[in-house]
Amino acid sequence: MPRILVESGAIDGGRIEVRGDAFHHLSVVLRRGVGKRFHAIDPETGTEYLAEITQVGDRVLTGQVLEQAEARQQPAVELTLYQGLPRGKRFPLILQKCTELGVSRIVPVVTARSVVQLDAKRAEGKLQRWEKIVQEASRQCMRATAPQVTEPVGFAEALADWEASDSPGLFFDEGVAGGGHSSLAEAMAKLKLQPRLAAFVGSEGGFTEQEAEMAAQAGLVSVGLGSRILRTETAAIAVCAIVMYECGELE
Repeated sequence: MPRILVESGAIDGGRIEVRGDAFHHLSVVLRRGVGKRFHAIDPETGTEYLAEITQVGDRVLTGQVLEQAEARQQPAVELTLYQGLPRGKRFPLILQKCTELGVSRIVPVVTARSVVQLDAKRAEGKLQRWEKIVQEASRQCMRATAPQVTEPVGFAEALADWEASDSPGLFFDEGVAGGGHSSLAEAMAKLKLQPRLAAFVGSEGGFTEQEAEMAAQAGLVSVGLGSRILRTETAAIAVCAIVMYECGELE
């Protein structure tokens, strides 16, 4: 049975109105008509509803609530991924897989070595596409709410955003691989009970020395991922998987 995330305020008492991408998915892609049932999730509360379609219009589908289930439990840790913006299909892959792993927020960061440079118009179009990707990934993995994806920011802005969150942060730099810095396991032994965490992962080529110095001055904990150099999408997925596991989310 299909599951969709509805817009905020779409559920009023026993009535549900489905619009936008969710409407297209149900009525056009799945061709669900009157009398068919579906599960709807309130993005604010995470509460899931079993509903039956009562009417299908050109742009809106109406349903009647039959049952209400308890809200799905959210991850115990709120993990924010500050991801150096890579080129091509790598960032969509990161969005999809990190959504499945339970990341709460994803911030694309334009670093000194980022190949991709976006003007305001392109950034707006990309953001809409990115939001659609995490919505679809959330539906597929039966996640109650989709992670927030922000507009791309510069590295200094990303540091300021992290500092304002008042949460511990990890800085993954290929330059510390095999060095004397903390391993991820050592860092997580101290941080796994924190309610909020942040992780910085570079784009192709990693971070520059200047960015690493800025991160250290801001208070980020510099960590490595062993002796091998990982591709940016591999590093992001591995980091999020390990952090969520250490916090008890993948047991």
